[in-house]
Amino acid sequence: MTSYQQMLCILQYHRVSSFTETCVDLGVFDHLAAGPLPVSELAKLTGTHQRALHRCLRGLAHFELFTKEEESIFSLTNVSRQLTLESEFSLKPWHKLHRAITPQDAKECESLEQLLRTGKSIIQIKHNCLFYDYLREHQDIAAYFDKAMESASQMEVQDILQEFDFSASEHLTEIAGGNGALISGVLQKNENMEGQLFDFPDVVNRIEPIPRLKTVGVDMHVSLPDIQGNAMMKRILHSYSDDKAGHILENTRHTMRSGNKLYIFELIDDDKINNPYIGVKHLQMLYVHGAPGESGGPGERTQAEFASLLSTAGFELVETQQLPSIDAVVAVCK
Repeated sequence: MTSYQQMLCILQYHRVSSFTETCVDLGVFDHLAAGPLPVSELAKLTGTHQRALHRCLRGLAHFELFTKEEESIFSLTNVSRQLTLESEFSLKPWHKLHRAITPQDAKECESLEQLLRTGKSIIQIKHNCLFYDYLREHQDIAAYFDKAMESASQMEVQDILQEFDFSASEHLTEIAGGNGALISGVLQKNENMEGQLFDFPDVVNRIEPIPRLKTVGVDMHVSLPDIQGNAMMKRILHSYSDDKAGHILENTRHTMRSGNKLYIFELIDDDKINNPYIGVKHLQMLYVHGAPGESGGPGERTQAEFASLLSTAGFELVETQQLPSIDAVVAVCK
């Protein structure tokens, strides 16, 4: 993890604790005490939404609270067994003490319990709307969100420009490129390259002219203009369910030529390696967007999940590369 990612984890550890305590209240740890269970069965036993519970367990697994035995099958760890009734030195009395002396935390866990039971995000539960609709109605909060996203994006763009080689591309298109920070940086490093940036019309209208860059206002959910060479997208697909992400990829493939490459910059979730930053990201996405497929994205995907998503859309995953703050997925248009 980078120092930025470590600090973000520290700021978000309260979210990890709240989801953990909610799982204690729902009996998740006690139900797993006898052995591994599929998420589908565990959701029935705890009265929770299967996809929401699955995302929660994937997030907490990065903090050594669960082990993913097989796809959608989870078990306890030596650490989390201390939260079960059968543990010789059970921490459940500490949990009850914390509940008694911090009622404000108990109230937060009540909201998380509702999230795990219904699959609805905290924003849906408290404000009856989706996250991005809420931001549109509260511009002061949207401004904080934009600044938070900008700081993370600047770090990722710096790493991509320093660590990833775009020199084989004579023409490069960025899909949902925002303010153009990434594509403009690539063009500055590759003087013989031409570029395009696609984003919503109101976004591209705010971009100052950039040498050798053509900006086009489009809706990637509907269709995309012609992509002459290779293409890239950064931190886009993790915001969408598999169906919606697949549709974006299909629109991209329809305008690309066979053999050209698509560079996807996202976090790859390796469920064999604990990474608190990815764990936090899973829980953040669940908190603000709800269960995958319900109102927003699935959070971070594994390499196998990327391969399946790309194959369905007409791409072949050919390579992945780990960068300091983000990962690169390289796919070829079939």
